Amino acid sequence: MKRILSVILTALLSFGAASACMKKSNQPSTISLQPLTVIVMDTTQALLDGVEVRVGKTVYKTSYDGRVILKPEALKGVKKLVISREGFESAKFTLDGSPLAIVSLTPKPYKPGRNERDEMVTLGMTRSGAKGGVMYMKATAMPESADYAVAEELMETVPLAAVEEDAAVVGYSAANNAVSAGKLTAGEVNDFTKWYFWPSVLDGSHKQFVSEWKIAPRHRYTVQVRNKEGFPVVSRAVSLLDNAGNTLFQAVTDNTGKAELWYQLVGNNLCGKHADFQIRVDDQIQTARQWSEGLNTFIIDEPCEANETVDVVFVFDATGSMGDELRYLQAEMKDVISRAKEATGGLNIRTGAVVYRDHGDEYLTRISRLTSDIKETQAFIDKQQANGGGDYPEAVPEALMAAMNSAGWDDGARARVAFLILDAPCHQDSATIALLHEQILNAAALGVRIVPVVCSGLGESGELLLRSMALATNGTSFFLTDDSGIGHSHLKPTTDSLKVEHLNDMLVRTIIEFSSMPSCDPSEMSEDVSDNVEQFLPNPFKAEDIEKDPSIPHGEGVHYLMDVSGKLITVFEGDISDLNAKFATLGLPIGVYFVKTFHDGQWFTDKVLIR
Repeated sequence: MKRILSVILTALLSFGAASACMKKSNQPSTISLQPLTVIVMDTTQALLDGVEVRVGKTVYKTSYDGRVILKPEALKGVKKLVISREGFESAKFTLDGSPLAIVSLTPKPYKPGRNERDEMVTLGMTRSGAKGGVMYMKATAMPESADYAVAEELMETVPLAAVEEDAAVVGYSAANNAVSAGKLTAGEVNDFTKWYFWPSVLDGSHKQFVSEWKIAPRHRYTVQVRNKEGFPVVSRAVSLLDNAGNTLFQAVTDNTGKAELWYQLVGNNLCGKHADFQIRVDDQIQTARQWSEGLNTFIIDEPCEANETVDVVFVFDATGSMGDELRYLQAEMKDVISRAKEATGGLNIRTGAVVYRDHGDEYLTRISRLTSDIKETQAFIDKQQANGGGDYPEAVPEALMAAMNSAGWDDGARARVAFLILDAPCHQDSATIALLHEQILNAAALGVRIVPVVCSGLGESGELLLRSMALATNGTSFFLTDDSGIGHSHLKPTTDSLKVEHLNDMLVRTIIEFSSMPSCDPSEMSEDVSDNVEQFLPNPFKAEDIEKDPSIPHGEGVHYLMDVSGKLITVFEGDISDLNAKFATLGLPIGVYFVKTFHDGQWFTDKVLIR
């Protein structure tokens, strides 16, 4: 966790720093030149209002959204903030130059008076370590002589599906949700596959939105980690370092043993060029090579083994604007959950969900933690309704914060996926964008792959943001289409081509792609798992793209190499019959790969199994 926080703080410091590109500005980057937004919450990620934030001798209080903004002049000469609220342990925050301070307060143990002990009321609460469901206190009187610490023994877990009435589900009826799965249609835009097309979006058609969101996945370093026997190593922390040894970015290897690292991903200074960096895996350090220069390959002494757990969390917007599609999405999510276990060959599929709205609504976020009991997640999803919102932006960073910090991810899982289902981005004030950046970095450092599912109503600005989030966390992007006839008009993403399929099939396929691994016994390896991947594997470019950008590698003998998730790994020239020798020079692990070749105006695909 300390390493993750160091990455976050490094990025946030760059957020507040004066841009190296903006030569007209000569203001130094110091804490006295920028406001500080303080966000206070409890240990369950619930935002706290009325919290006292003491700055020297002055006391400020957080508003309904748990925030207070401190002006630069109020921070002069102050090194620490003291945060306190009745019923919670006080906390101190050391100022470090960041424009954002997120503080978590721990509740004090509650000891009721004598009269309260005979009137125990039902409590709906989230408790660390609970095995799903909602925690309730039995309506049983406490003996006066009992130490209140034994109250936990009177707790019981009531399955969410068995709760007759709950504040989260008022107005719900099964009839309102009688919508079948398999109706919504969508297309995938995997910018890792079309890496040569991405610059035309980032620095061309959507360039104006980069400065809005202060995010630009441009300087990319791909790391490949495998063991001595040639198998991919999963869930291994990988870091990009500067020459002083400071961590610039951190990620985690996926099911193929690869991780994506980024330089100057977020902040004001997004126009810097490549410098001499290093990459660290365990105790090994190498000079970093950008993607165009090849993979950064590490071989470590690790047995061939992989955790059987796959964690999938659905994070979805439940504001009023989602009303045209939410019921269909609920049916799709439930269908995907029920099919995922069978589709992945009996892996331990754990599911969870986060539902969110916006500041000032009935609630900000609600969460159903990851559990192997898929019925709990299904019941939680099924009982949600679209309401609230009011304005266009919604609480996306807060939803991601709840998902990243409270879902209960398995840090050894072979796959961790967060499907972010929404029709609007977040607010664009500096504190909200800083919080969003923090959660993107947090997801990358946790190895959680964010997969946006874009619903009707999102514009090109949001498209740039969500595709950037997917790249930053090693994910991909889905866009609902008008083919289903459901909902309002949908954005056509900026790409050269889009293959349309049913959303539920697409989600299941992605879970397969993100969790598929070769057997530790090469004789048992199968190509079957890649059939659906090959069917929807997009071509890296179209013929007319070459006319617009002749620098795209093309011609006779040029081949595009992709992995089982459809990610473009490298481009090489030569005889395709000698792939084993080529793979050996690349340092790629055992597994299923695809080779695409553009010949005589057509694309040809070969599936290759490397043992």
